[in-house]
Amino acid sequence: MNLLENENGYKKKKKNKIIMIIISVFVVLFLIISSVLFFMIMDVQNKMLKVSVDGKLVSMPEGLFQTEDGITYVSIKDYAKIVGYKSYNGDHTSEEQTKCYIQNDYEEASYTLNSNKIYKNLLTATENEYYDLENPVKMINDKLYASIEGIQIGTNTLITYQQSNNQYTVYTLPYLVKYYGAKNKDSALIVENASFVNQKALLQNLMVVVENGKYGVRDLDGKEIVGKKYTNIEYVESSKDFIVTTDEKKMGILSLDGTTKIEPTYDQIKLIDRQNNLYLVENNGKYGVINQNGNTVIFLEYDKIGIDPEYFKSNNIKNQYLLFENCIPVQRDRKWGIFDKTGNLIVPIEYDQLGYIAASSEIKANNDILIIPEYKSIVVKKGEKYGIVSSAGKEYVPCVLDSVYSTIVSGQENYYMTQGEKVINLVSYFEEKILKTEKDNQPSNNNNENTNTEASNTTTNTEVNNNQANTVNNPAVQPNNTVVNQTEVKQPNATNQ
Repeated sequence: MNLLENENGYKKKKKNKIIMIIISVFVVLFLIISSVLFFMIMDVQNKMLKVSVDGKLVSMPEGLFQTEDGITYVSIKDYAKIVGYKSYNGDHTSEEQTKCYIQNDYEEASYTLNSNKIYKNLLTATENEYYDLENPVKMINDKLYASIEGIQIGTNTLITYQQSNNQYTVYTLPYLVKYYGAKNKDSALIVENASFVNQKALLQNLMVVVENGKYGVRDLDGKEIVGKKYTNIEYVESSKDFIVTTDEKKMGILSLDGTTKIEPTYDQIKLIDRQNNLYLVENNGKYGVINQNGNTVIFLEYDKIGIDPEYFKSNNIKNQYLLFENCIPVQRDRKWGIFDKTGNLIVPIEYDQLGYIAASSEIKANNDILIIPEYKSIVVKKGEKYGIVSSAGKEYVPCVLDSVYSTIVSGQENYYMTQGEKVINLVSYFEEKILKTEKDNQPSNNNNENTNTEASNTTTNTEVNNNQANTVNNPAVQPNNTVVNQTEVKQPNATNQ
C-alpha cells in the first residue's frame, strides 16, 4: 500500500512539475512577447511625427507638415490654431483662397500664394513691416503653406526638430516671456504695460531690461548689450535694431550688437523700408528721410511724408511711406509730390492731393483709390480735376478727370476714370493707349539713341472725351453725374520647465 501511495505521489509531483514548467514557459513567452510588443510600440511611437508646444504634446492636425524638394512647409491656418492664433481667408476686403492672415491679441501677419513676402502689422498701427522669405508660400492639398522660416516669423514662435524621436518642439512667445521674465528680476518683459514689440527681442536671444526707469538690453546669457541709460527702448523686428530715446527726448538707432547706427539727434525716427534701410525722421515738426548711415535721402523740410491708408481701404496699401517699393509721397505748403527711394524728385510738388476721395455728400457706391496696382500708377489731383502718374513719375493722364475709382463685383476689382458723361474702363484704356504707346516708342535694337517718349505726351482732353470704344455703362454712377470710363535662439532648459 505504501508503495502504491508513493508511486501515486511521485506521479502527482511529476505532473505538477510539468504543469509548473509549462506555466513558466508561458510566462516567459508572455514576457518576451510583451517586451517585444512594448519595444515595437515604442519604436512606432518614436517613428510617428509628434509636435510639442510649450513642453506639452498636442494633437497634430493631418498634413500639418509637408515636404517638397527637401524643404519642410507648414499649414499656416492649422499651425496658427495650435499656437493660439486666429486665422482668416483672404484679406480684409476679400475671401480669396490664395491669401490668408492670422491674428493674436497684438498683431496680424498676411500670406499670399507664391509670394516671398510676409506682411505684419500691429493692430494699433496702420503701417506694415514686411519680411523677405527664401521660399514662397505654396498651395498644397487646397491649403496655404509657408516654410518653417515663414511660419516662425508670422507667429513669433521657435521651432526645432529632433530626428531621434521624430518630434517638432515649439515654443510660443507668451511662454518665453513668462519663462525668462520670471528668471530675471530686472526684465522689462512682464512689467505693467510691457511692450509687445520688445518681447519679440527674445526671438533673437535678447531681452530688454529696466531699472529705475532706465532701459537697456542684454542677451539671455547675461551679457550686457546696451547699458541701462535710456528713457525708452523699442525693438524693431524687421530690421533687428533698437530705437533708443535719451534723457533729452532725442531718438537714435542701435544695432543688434549695441553699436550706434544713427546718432540720437531726432525727435522721432521710424523704419519705413527695411530692404533699403530707410528711416523717417522728424525734428521741430518737419520730416525727412535718412538711410542707415545717417545720410540724408530727403531733406528734413516737409510737413508730411506718407499717406493715410485709411482713406483707401480697397487698395490694401502695405506701406504708407513707400508705394510700389519706389515712391515716397511728401507734402510741403499744402502741395504734394513724390520722391523715389534714392531721393530723386520724380513727381513735382504741385498737386493738391494724392488719391481720389469722393466728397462726403456723394453716395459711396464706389471705392476711393490712391493706386492702380496692375499698372503701378498713382492718382493725383490738381484743383478739382484728377490725373494719373506712373511709379516712375510719368504722367499717364493729365488732370482732366472728374473721378478715378474702383468697384468690386464677384470679388473682382475694376477701375474706372470719368470725364463728362463718359465712364472709361482703366484696364482697357491702359492696354490700348498707354502700354501700346510705350511699346511703339521703344527704340529698336539697332538704334542707340534714347527715344523714350512719355505716354502722357499723347494724352489729351479730346482723346479722353472721344474714347468711345472704352465707354461702359456703370449702374453705380448716379444719372446726373458725368463720368468717363531667423537666427538660432537659446530656448528654455527642458529640465527647468
